Amino acid sequence: MTKKDNKQDKNGNGGKHRQHKNKRISKTKEVQDYSFNKELLVSSWKARDELYESLFGPYTSVSPVDYAPPEDNVDNQRLAVLAYAPDPTRPYWTYVTAGLSTPWLQQEPLEVSGFGLELIVKSPTEAEWPAQILRTMAYYIFNHMGTLSPSVRLTLNSPIVAGGDSLLRNMLIWYADDAPDCWYQLPSGGFGLFMSIGITDDEMKLTETLHEEYGTWCMLQILRQVGLGQITDPARASVMDRGDIHSVISSVKNFAEQFHNDFPNANRACLSEEELN
Repeated sequence: MTKKDNKQDKNGNGGKHRQHKNKRISKTKEVQDYSFNKELLVSSWKARDELYESLFGPYTSVSPVDYAPPEDNVDNQRLAVLAYAPDPTRPYWTYVTAGLSTPWLQQEPLEVSGFGLELIVKSPTEAEWPAQILRTMAYYIFNHMGTLSPSVRLTLNSPIVAGGDSLLRNMLIWYADDAPDCWYQLPSGGFGLFMSIGITDDEMKLTETLHEEYGTWCMLQILRQVGLGQITDPARASVMDRGDIHSVISSVKNFAEQFHNDFPNANRACLSEEELN
């Protein structure tokens, strides 16, 4: 798995676009020795669990199956993936990690808890691949002592479904529609709840050429306009095969360029989705 950065905020704004060369997080050390504050660990676990229930409702399934506050089963609680079935307001399966924000190496509250994030994948159906890809990304973070943030682009170097023939071979990290506050607070510190969205190789290439600063935002608006939103469907075709794709690209790109021309220094300005629609 390789990582590409294009720093933007939730509204598509960012600093100078970095050259899109494949970039690996430098490996500093393996996470081996755990020195933690158990009281802080347990209170943060419970706070995150309550947050998830408030955002997604009761979970439908979880792995490992002995998911519980890390009071007596610490070794089994380093990473869990919770699955939430569709409901009337959420017509898709939602898979969420629980463990990247765990304060394993903290003795006291800090500005950021753990690695400072948890990841989400939306799937049109119940499946095994979402938990698998989330674990792959989580272990990548664990092993490289790095993190992922909105606008990061990941090249998986294989189909999103292991052993399959899906065209989705890349992931975009962005702000989750289902977590409107983006940044949440635990007793141990803050963390972001971010969406992982699968895209094809030609969609990744398009993302890198759409706009110097707003490429990732533009790609996500294209996915919204064609009805995909933040859902990852391994069986889907590339949006580049659509007959109307050029008009969709032109509309999104022109909007981003006009905004950039009107507000060239608006690194924190609001580029709302409602303005585009």
